Amino acid sequence: MNTSTAEVINQGLSCLSTHLGAQATEQFIAAILRERFDYTRWRETFVDEIKTFDDLDCLLNRTKEKAVFSGNPEITL
Repeated sequence: MNTSTAEVINQGLSCLSTHLGAQATEQFIAAILRERFDYTRWRETFVDEIKTFDDLDCLLNRTKEKAVFSGNPEITL
């Protein structure tokens, strides 16, 4: 299945709006644009830190402690 850029953007904005709300979604997008966030580089660094399942468990536990979400978030690697 080939997803167009417009469809991906629409899905992403829908997901952000659903889980963050309109105001936090705008803040998130503004921060990404302002900081010139490189998701690919961030993801490589993120994955490099995980060497074992214990590392992954620690990361997930830290994320759960720090994260503030409404609803029932799931973490997907």
